[in-house]
Amino acid sequence: MFVVTHRPPAIPEPEITTVDQFPKALALAKEAAGEKYVNVIGASIARQCIEAGELDEVLLIYAPVMLGDGTRLFDHPGGRTVRLDRISCTENPSATNLWFTVTR
Repeated sequence: MFVVTHRPPAIPEPEITTVDQFPKALALAKEAAGEKYVNVIGASIARQCIEAGELDEVLLIYAPVMLGDGTRLFDHPGGRTVRLDRISCTENPSATNLWFTVTR
């Protein structure tokens, strides 16, 4: 697992590689995945993947919880339009899952 951070822990966690630069982390993750896919978690990293043209799909999970402040996935003033085509929408009592492909 690769974690992008500017503050790596003083004591490294087993099986977790911390990387301080997004391009390096993405290259390492793609190399480690080989023919499989890279799973990205977090709005900031997902947005950087979109901007780099490296994100193929997006899974958005809407839950009825107010968390306060956070990083907005699509908040990019002056940024380009990203077209998403819905693959599926599933609901359960605790969340709604929306799965999209990123159209280039």
